[in-house]
Amino acid sequence: MKKSILVTIAVAAGLAGGAVTTGTSAQAATWHQGMPKALRGVWHTKKIKFFGGVRFTIRIGKNYSHAAVTDPDVLNHTRYRYLGHHDYKVNGYEPIYSKKRTNRYFKWVSKHHIVYSDFLKKGYGASFYR
Repeated sequence: MKKSILVTIAVAAGLAGGAVTTGTSAQAATWHQGMPKALRGVWHTKKIKFFGGVRFTIRIGKNYSHAAVTDPDVLNHTRYRYLGHHDYKVNGYEPIYSKKRTNRYFKWVSKHHIVYSDFLKKGYGASFYR
């Protein structure tokens, strides 16, 4: 009787200890290679009268983001992190000015509208349309 009680206690303690130490050890990677599929394509701003009716363009491919009118904004070898609420943080190599990795922020509003910014602050950034 005493032996069966001790065995039961030992088994219960072993199971409880295993339940405490066994957790979710595998987590999904937060950084993903390339650019999100929702953002890929060619996007344009509306005509801006201040700049003489010019439309800014950004081209987003599988591993790059290139924006240019007078001043190029290039990101190559990109990776991204989903921040929630259709917000993305994109990190890539900027080969023209800083020659190092830098961040850009994108918000997917609809399939025809995104917001692009150099910094994460709500309500700021340039709107681009398909």
